[in-house]
Amino acid sequence: MYHARSPFTLADSSVTVLLSPSDALVADVFRALGDFESHYDLAALNDIERRLALRVDALAATSIVSDALLLGFALRTERTGEWRMRAVGDRRATDDEHRLLLLLSASRAGDADLAARAADALEVRLTATIASLSRDIGRRLADADLLPLQPDERFLPERDDAFDITRVGGYEGTVRRAAGD
Repeated sequence: MYHARSPFTLADSSVTVLLSPSDALVADVFRALGDFESHYDLAALNDIERRLALRVDALAATSIVSDALLLGFALRTERTGEWRMRAVGDRRATDDEHRLLLLLSASRAGDADLAARAADALEVRLTATIASLSRDIGRRLADADLLPLQPDERFLPERDDAFDITRVGGYEGTVRRAAGD
C-alpha cells in the first residue's frame, strides 16, 4: 500500500478565511479610523467615505462613517489593549475584526447574549452606549446591504461556563451565589 508523505503536518497548516467584499468594506471603515487616529489625517476618512458612496448614497456613507467614529471611540475607551487590525483593503481579517463584525451583526439582530459575548471577546464591557451605537450602525449597514443577515459566532472563543456577567452589560452591582454554589 502506498502512503503519501507530506513535509507538512496538519498542525503546521492553517486556513485563512477571506471576508466577502462587503464585509471587507465594513472592516475597512474601522481600519480607516485607526489610520485616522494614528496620523490625524482626514484623507483616511474621506477615502473610506468615498468608497462607501460607491455602494450607498452619499448621506448614508457619511452617516456610517460618523457612527463608526462614535462606536470606535466608545470601544477604545473601554479596552486597554491594542486592537489587531489588518491594512485597509485586505480581505483577510484578524480575530478582533471578525468579533467587531459579529458585535455589529448580533446587535442589529437583537441578539443581546451574542453581542455581549462578542464584546467580551473584544475585551470591552457592553455598555448601554456601545450596545446602542452597535445596533444603530448595524442597522445602517444592513439597510445598505453591507452586513451579513445572520450573525456568525464561529470566531468567538469557546464559551466558558464561568462566564463573568460583571464584565458585560455594564452590570456594576454585587453578584451573589445561590446556596450550594
